Amino acid sequence: MNDDKTQNRDATDPSTPADQWSVWRQGDDGNRFVMAEGLSEAAARQMVAEFEARGHKQLYQASRMR
Repeated sequence: MNDDKTQNRDATDPSTPADQWSVWRQGDDGNRFVMAEGLSEAAARQMVAEFEARGHKQLYQASRMR
């Protein structure tokens, strides 16, 4: 039985915009954390590119939010 509390959210659900992205950083120690959320795909990828261009050893990743 599905009710509002158990239904999966999808792109048609107005409370979860379909095109929100986040930017993650992973340090040398393997710890990961969110740097930014709620970005457009273009803005998230631009942020990743800017940090990677600085030559930091950390790993940066843009991911679609669910």
